[in-house]
Amino acid sequence: MTSLRFADVDSHDPDAVDAWARVPAVAMLQELPDEAQRAARRRSVAGHRLRAAFDGDEPVGTLRSFDTELTLPGAGPVTVDAVSSVGVLPTHRRRGVLRHLLGEDLHRARETGHALAALIAMEAPIYGRFGFGAATRSTTWTLDADRAALRPDAPTGGTLRLVDPRAGTDAQREVHDRARRSRAGGLERDGRWWDERFAVPSAADRRTHLVVHSGEDGHPDGYALYELTEAWAGRVPRSTARVLDLTATTTAAYADLWRFVASVDLVRSVSAGDRPEDELLPHLLADPRAAQQQPVDDFLWLRVLDVPGALCARRYLGRDSLVLRVVDPDGLAGGTVRLTVEGSARTPDGWTCGQVETCADEPDVTLGVAELGTLLLGGGRATALAAAGRLVCASPDRAWRLDALLATPEQPWCPTWF
Repeated sequence: MTSLRFADVDSHDPDAVDAWARVPAVAMLQELPDEAQRAARRRSVAGHRLRAAFDGDEPVGTLRSFDTELTLPGAGPVTVDAVSSVGVLPTHRRRGVLRHLLGEDLHRARETGHALAALIAMEAPIYGRFGFGAATRSTTWTLDADRAALRPDAPTGGTLRLVDPRAGTDAQREVHDRARRSRAGGLERDGRWWDERFAVPSAADRRTHLVVHSGEDGHPDGYALYELTEAWAGRVPRSTARVLDLTATTTAAYADLWRFVASVDLVRSVSAGDRPEDELLPHLLADPRAAQQQPVDDFLWLRVLDVPGALCARRYLGRDSLVLRVVDPDGLAGGTVRLTVEGSARTPDGWTCGQVETCADEPDVTLGVAELGTLLLGGGRATALAAAGRLVCASPDRAWRLDALLATPEQPWCPTWF
């Protein structure tokens, strides 16, 4: 570590960004980018916080962070510290580079008032050591198009139209922004995210199509971006569709989009990745077995930086009062608090604010800061963590009560990479 120095990188300096970007590309086993890809990368990180470890004048470790919005249960979006582009060259591993870069960023985020940090983990064992917990999960669904008839009572209504994917960005952005605010785990996609989606043309783009659904009022309320691959077994069609992004703000739009994608001529199979594990689709099918779920994996990880701030930012459906002792070896967010949800001021959709106060009472539940990150959005289960020895309860009913307090009507879901 004595030969290394840590410094900010000017995100508006093209040469500095190119040198910085080489590190995560090498660390993540990616091909080195061509000029078009380097230009796209410069645009995508402009204005973000870039940090690097330098050996001499050469960057050997990197981290990028920026502010974005995350939707919490029952509440509007909150600003979080999004962490990405973490990488260390293989020549400089096991020298504390990652710990230094990430520790700096988390302390800065805490000092500037962020209650949460978020990332998508390339390797799961790494980030639990820094207090991150897996907060959302996703899966791939495979649909047998020949058996994918929707039930006669499935909702429907509105119109569909095919749009050039680039020309349809405004409709996608409008629909996504409404949808991500209504489900825990939703992340903001700012203008730059949409601009960069097709910034570097590829062969796959020529197979990509966009269908936009509009409701009875004529406004977009859903879209599906999908890719078609032609295939034949002799004269028998075996073509496939891959859904890249499907978002809807009404059940009718959602059902109509799936109905459309599954009915494209010559397509026999449809796959969709980064989807929620509690996908509604099987419940709309006449034959639910036509939709098969693949293995479920973690997606968005959260790091609590301010326990009272994080617990007060979300809303609750249950009613209870529990004392939580949060253990944080890094000293950013530990402490004992009482979370009380009385339910006397429920919103029309049933959510209630929680009251949080620090206290010296004996805890009902003792848990690590990573476990709190797993539970915060309602996707984790305290009973499962207790059975695994990852949290300690004063009595078994405390885990059940904590699950009831944190419960959400649907699993948190994040389909947005960053």
